[in-house]
Amino acid sequence: MTKPELLAPAGDLTRMKYAFAYGADAVYAGQPAFSLRSRENGFKNLDDLAQGIAYAHEHGKKFYLTSNVIARNTKVESFQKALLGALELNPDALIVADPGFVGWLRKVSPKTEIHLSVQANTTNYLTAQFWHDLGVKRIILSRELRLSEILEIKERIPDLELEVFVHGAVCMAMSGRCMLSNWVTHRDANQGACDNSCRMPYRLYANEGPQCEDYHEHEGNFSLQRTDRPELPPVALDEDTWGTYFMSSRDLCALDVVPELVSGGLDSFKIEGRTRSVYYLSQVVRAYRMAIDACCDALSSGVECSTALVPEESRRAISFVDGRGFMPGFLRGPLPQNYESTHVAAEGGCVAAQVIRYDADTGSFVVNVKNPFSMGDSLEWMSPAGMVPCEVTEMRDFRGAAVDRLNPGTEGRVFLASGVSGNTENMEFAFLVRKNTEKK
Repeated sequence: MTKPELLAPAGDLTRMKYAFAYGADAVYAGQPAFSLRSRENGFKNLDDLAQGIAYAHEHGKKFYLTSNVIARNTKVESFQKALLGALELNPDALIVADPGFVGWLRKVSPKTEIHLSVQANTTNYLTAQFWHDLGVKRIILSRELRLSEILEIKERIPDLELEVFVHGAVCMAMSGRCMLSNWVTHRDANQGACDNSCRMPYRLYANEGPQCEDYHEHEGNFSLQRTDRPELPPVALDEDTWGTYFMSSRDLCALDVVPELVSGGLDSFKIEGRTRSVYYLSQVVRAYRMAIDACCDALSSGVECSTALVPEESRRAISFVDGRGFMPGFLRGPLPQNYESTHVAAEGGCVAAQVIRYDADTGSFVVNVKNPFSMGDSLEWMSPAGMVPCEVTEMRDFRGAAVDRLNPGTEGRVFLASGVSGNTENMEFAFLVRKNTEKK
C-alpha cells in the first residue's frame, strides 16, 4: 500500500518548520499577493519563498506554491510576471485555480507540475478527466463531496492524483467561492481579501417605515422555517449578547474517515490553517501523522478497514486544540452549522508555553508563556516524539525571581524533573501543555 502524503499549511517560515518537525511530508504556502491568504501571508517576497523551498528540499520534503487567485484583467500581466519569477525557485508544484493560467502555464512551462486548486470546484469524474487531459497532475477536490463520490473519481481515474481536505475551517460557500465579504466590507474573497464576514455575529432588526430606514431591536427568540416544508422543524436562532452565528460552519475533522481514504488510494491528505498558531499546527499534524501511519500499517497487514484503526492518541491530540466545534463535513453527511458560537474551547487542555531554548548551564528551559500555569498543575511535555507527563520543580519569571505561577505574554524559566530534561532533541519545537481545562 502506498502511504498518502500528509500536506500541512505553511503561513510563514516558522510554521513550515514546525509542520515538518511534527511529520508533514509537504507544505503549501501562498504566493505573495496572488494567493487567497494574501493579507496574512508570511511569505512576503521571493527571498522568503527561496528560503522555504530550500529548507524543504534539504529535509527531503516538498513545497507547493499556492497561486490561486481568480485574476481580473488588471492583474493578468503582474500575475504572469510573478509566476515566472516563482518558477525559477523550483517549487515542487503550483496550485492554480484560474483556467486561463493553467493553459498559459502549460505553454510557457510545460514541465511545471500543476495542482488544481479547490477553488476550481471539481465535483465529478468528467471534470477531473478534463483537467487530467490538459496536463494537471493533481486535483484538490471540492469540500462538498461525499466519501463515495471521492472514491468513485479515484476508481475511474486511477492515474490522477487526488487531494482531499481532512481538517480545518470550512467555508459556508462552495469551497470558498463567496461574495459575502465583498458585499459586507468590499473585500473580495476571490482576490485573497476575505474578512470572514460569515464568522461574525449578526443581530436581527425589524424595519419600520416605507423606506426601511428606521430600525428597532428584535425582542424575544426567533426561528427560521421552510414555508414549502412545514413538516420540518424550525431552526432556532437564539441570540446572546453578541448576536447569532447562523452562517458560521463548524470545523472539519475527518479522523474517522482516514482509514477509508487510505484504503481508497487517495494521494494527499490536506490540513487547512495557514493563519493558525504553531501549537495548533503541531498538534493537528501530529494527530494525522499517527492516524495515517497506523492505518497504513494495519491495512497493509490485512486488517479490516474501520474507525478503530485510528489511534486514541490522535483523537487526544485534537482535543487539545481550539476550534468551532468539529464535524466530518460532507464526507459523512450534510454540513451542520454552529448557530451559537465561533469558538469552542479545547477539551483536553491548552498550551501553557512554547519552548524558546534550553539553557545547558542551569538545566532549565526558557519559555514563552501562552496561558497561565502554576506549580502543581498537570503538565505534559510535547515534542515531535510525542507527549509525556512532566513535573515542574521550579519556576522563575523574566527577572529571574522564583514564582509559583507564570502568566501569558511573558518569558519565564522552568526546571523539570529528570527525564525530559535529559532529552533535548527537537527542543526547538517543544511545548509545555496544561492538561486541566479550568481557567485560572
